[in-house]
Amino acid sequence: MIKLSVMIKIRISLFIACILSAFSCNKILNTTPQDFVTPTQYYKTERDLESALAGIYDRLGDVRMYAQAMTSYLVFSDEFFMKGRTSGILANIIDASTLEINRHWESMYTGIERANMLLENIDNAEVSTEKYNEVKGQALFLRGYYYFMLVDEFGEVPLKLASSKSPEEKPLPGSSIKDIYEQIVADMKEAEGLVRSVSDYGYNTRITKTTVQGILARVYLTMAGSPLNDVAKYTDAMVYAQKVIESNEHALNPSFKQIFINHSEEVFETDECLWEVEFSGTNQGEIQEGGMIGSYNGIVCSDIDTGWAYDYVHATLKLYEAYQNGDLRRDWTIAPFRFATENGKLIRKPWADTQIYERSPGKWRREYEKTLPRTQFYTGTNWPLLRYSDVLLMYAEADNYVNDGPSDQAYDAINKVRRRGYGKDLNNKDATVDVAEDLSQHDFRDSIKNERLREFAFEGLRKHDLVRWGIYVSTMEGQVGKYQAEMPNDLKGPAVSQAQRVTGRSVVFPIPNSERATNPYIKQNEGW
Repeated sequence: MIKLSVMIKIRISLFIACILSAFSCNKILNTTPQDFVTPTQYYKTERDLESALAGIYDRLGDVRMYAQAMTSYLVFSDEFFMKGRTSGILANIIDASTLEINRHWESMYTGIERANMLLENIDNAEVSTEKYNEVKGQALFLRGYYYFMLVDEFGEVPLKLASSKSPEEKPLPGSSIKDIYEQIVADMKEAEGLVRSVSDYGYNTRITKTTVQGILARVYLTMAGSPLNDVAKYTDAMVYAQKVIESNEHALNPSFKQIFINHSEEVFETDECLWEVEFSGTNQGEIQEGGMIGSYNGIVCSDIDTGWAYDYVHATLKLYEAYQNGDLRRDWTIAPFRFATENGKLIRKPWADTQIYERSPGKWRREYEKTLPRTQFYTGTNWPLLRYSDVLLMYAEADNYVNDGPSDQAYDAINKVRRRGYGKDLNNKDATVDVAEDLSQHDFRDSIKNERLREFAFEGLRKHDLVRWGIYVSTMEGQVGKYQAEMPNDLKGPAVSQAQRVTGRSVVFPIPNSERATNPYIKQNEGW
């Protein structure tokens, strides 16, 4: 059982939490905190359902989820290192007692518990069929998404599909990875027929039909890869990515950098971004729903008015060299300057051509934030969970496998992403940037892998991709040699140690002590 005592407390107090957490998505709900209520009083009205649903969404914005952890130190890969960090999780030092791992696990299971409670009680609500379907579909999808994260990161975890009713309930052992994925697919496919279209909302922080289809494509691609290696799922991944493409609900933003400016300016753009985690404000008032996007993973800066940012996350030479000449994504993804003070004035000081490892992520630039005054840590910048370019590249990857090589449609998908990266017309062939024609299946797959690195750097997908491709450990072993050979001496030691800590056991996290202390039936992952 997932910290059963905690789950019982959640059941007792969830209703206040749900209402308070309604403010986590200001486009989703607009409610006012109320007094304590019980399950028999709750889940009656549309307002009740929306408040409970907001409580499920709320866990996505936790600091150990996408407000901070899933943007950096929980997704260690070859695209970044943590500058100078020699201790704790920022140095990739992890065990079953690590606080951030325990809290990460608990955040996801809290979201699952809230989803289970809503799904068990939704039939009591006196609402329209349309509202019933809309809420149920989102709850089902979110439960499936939390389990997708759990099985991807921890392997065999307890598959809990009912809310906790009593402290005497028997704890659950870990379910097989196959069974967990079957439940994820079942939840998401049911949700697909219930949720509404993104055009019904005009913003992208709710689960919509194309969101479900796009994430299902990701789920199926993951099932096709390691550890399940169920290659039949490539066909399903292609089908679901194609559903999004053929919906005509989405398109590439012609400007790569504008995607991230929109996030910083708190502008909802549904063409490119299918699904985002919404953050709001700077945590200065009673409602504290800001994230740390741009401050934790932004351009190093010590001036709050400009946009203060940590000096932790740094780009690697491997990432920088992945971009070819003329690729506009490089200098937006990896900032070519830092903020420095000269003669009492804050300036943008360019990095020398040789200073690659000194550079910070540049996608989310705090100078574009509209919520003023800026604060040191917290921003209202949204976090992208699914972009249309991801759908196109997933389609191309799956198509390449299914057809024993890329079809014309697969070439079109990857080339549109590449053309946008170079500022070219998306719909016209361009031999200067398009991938070479007549590639083998193997070479086209390598092109997809490299394009995903360039397109989604610092967006939390790289480790996931490396794991499903079965090359996470070998890739990080390669980074050790690169750091030792290429990195400046003042940065080398900590970065080498961080990469060396990725071993065979690192494909999954340890089962947290917080779970094992109350659950004698769950086994620890191998090597931990």
